Amino acid sequence: MRLFSGPWGELRVFTDEPLPHSAMGMAEVPARFGARFRPALLRHFLFLRRQGRPAAPYLAVWPEGVVLPDLTEGVTEPADDLAGVVLAEVMRHTCFVCNAWFEVIRAEVAIPVLGGNLAQHRIVSGCPACGSDSGASRIYGLALSPLP
Repeated sequence: MRLFSGPWGELRVFTDEPLPHSAMGMAEVPARFGARFRPALLRHFLFLRRQGRPAAPYLAVWPEGVVLPDLTEGVTEPADDLAGVVLAEVMRHTCFVCNAWFEVIRAEVAIPVLGGNLAQHRIVSGCPACGSDSGASRIYGLALSPLP
């Protein structure tokens, strides 16, 4: 686990160690979607001084083709280790056209904590099952995987 901090708060990014209970739902994400999708917990700067406020679970997502930084504990924090990273959530969506189900990694855009890095990521849009576009299917995100 590596701790990043900035004016936005603290972000704990996990590698292969056991995850805290609040992030357990993301344990299998790197195996399904790739190493650039890492479980993380964000404690926003507004909550740093409030004891008992839980950190929010997210995925820290690096852009494709970027070499991941060393995420082991105690590593000195180069300023560019979070370059291009966006925070994302794991969601389940159904195609509005064919009713196929997908697990979707969707970027958190309401609170762009780490800045406007979304432009550095490829967005997957449309339903791979029926071929409908994202306007009809409502399927889009950083990555998606079909569900049974």
